[in-house]
Amino acid sequence: MRVEVTRTTPIYNSPETTGVFVQWKIEEPPADTAIIFRVERSGSPDGPFELVAENIATFHYFDGARHLPVPLTGTRENLNFLSLQRTVYYKISATAGATTVHAIEVVGDHLPKRQALLRRKMQRDIRVGFKFSSVPLVVLKRRHWGLRCKLCFDLLTKKVTKSRCESCYSTGFEGGFFAPVRIEGRVSPYAVQSQITQQDVVESEQKALTILDYPLVEIDDVIAELHANKRYVVKHVSRTELRTVPVHQRVNMSELSRDSIEYRLLINADHIPVIY
Repeated sequence: MRVEVTRTTPIYNSPETTGVFVQWKIEEPPADTAIIFRVERSGSPDGPFELVAENIATFHYFDGARHLPVPLTGTRENLNFLSLQRTVYYKISATAGATTVHAIEVVGDHLPKRQALLRRKMQRDIRVGFKFSSVPLVVLKRRHWGLRCKLCFDLLTKKVTKSRCESCYSTGFEGGFFAPVRIEGRVSPYAVQSQITQQDVVESEQKALTILDYPLVEIDDVIAELHANKRYVVKHVSRTELRTVPVHQRVNMSELSRDSIEYRLLINADHIPVIY
């Protein structure tokens, strides 16, 4: 048995009825066994995922859930389905008897066969170049919904009151970022900018990054360069698309200062650098 997500389509009717229509299919289903589905969502393909619905018997679901369960001591900010730059990943779990399988939405699956092969060739050409010029990177997807930080978020002003909070990393949401996603990409110099302030001259270095379509990067996400232990914040993203399906991404990012709170984000559990 294998489950595959075949469609995720946003439905924009009104602010109260807006949501995402999710559809999936089962290949090689077990005979004479009822299949029950579970729908979860996240801002990163590597999670963590939050439960949206379970015990579903159909092969589709409309996700308009905004008011998910909240702990008694917490405050939750709901997902904004009307945002122009939010990428939501869905995880479908299928259970038949004692067997459970999972599938996570993959961008580009709805392309016709010929266009899908062309997209695969375009990405293969980029991967060939990556063999000689890419570096290992980690993408940290910023949280834009979920439980609000109990230490630094002011419920009255709706603002973060602490710039170096170790609970939310100045995002206002507990945890700050989703699970790190390891990728390969080509980093190239872009520009160095200097700004004169009353205290000193402030320099900022911007770099250009070329990566494939996984995962889709958004403004304010954090990119970490593993070998050099440098961390960047995403400032601008442009994508090459084939019939509206992303092929690769061109990212402009600015290096964070060495004392930024983002350097305390845990990426490698052992913190042991690679030895050559």
